Amino acid sequence: MINRFRPWIAVILSGIMLSFLSCSLRDDERALTEMVEKAASMAERHEFGGIMDLATEDFRAYPGDLDRRGAKKVLFMAFRYYGELRIIHPQPSIDLEAADDFASMMVPFLIVRKDQPLPELKDLYKKPKEWLERAGEHADLYRFKLKAVKAGGEWLVKEAYLERFTGLGFNP
Repeated sequence: MINRFRPWIAVILSGIMLSFLSCSLRDDERALTEMVEKAASMAERHEFGGIMDLATEDFRAYPGDLDRRGAKKVLFMAFRYYGELRIIHPQPSIDLEAADDFASMMVPFLIVRKDQPLPELKDLYKKPKEWLERAGEHADLYRFKLKAVKAGGEWLVKEAYLERFTGLGFNP
């Protein structure tokens, strides 16, 4: 009798494991998306320290091969240039490698002075390609390619590649 149920037990256990893994991946995607939203919010408030708290100790930023200190200087110059600003972005594209606690993300975004009018983009949050097309008609666009690692249960950015949209594509 037990031998008859053994295959079903394996199927049920496999289903439970896949369900757990799927929930874990969705939780990681949600955590990474929230990290991007938190970083954008802190940038709008010019919170250098808070942004750098989202990075690993060995963080690198490109182009320029900047460490944490160099990246902080670039942030300072950008904040000074824009003054009060808004950062607008669609939902990040996330590629998770759960076994390695590693993620790659692509985040197109634009930075505008706080009082600059823009087209309505909220309805395109989950459609990054369409978001890019509409936003690109009205502002300069950038894209972050981020590499993140999970350390102590928390996602942190290890590398950030900043690219500017030139009209033909993104270039560093």
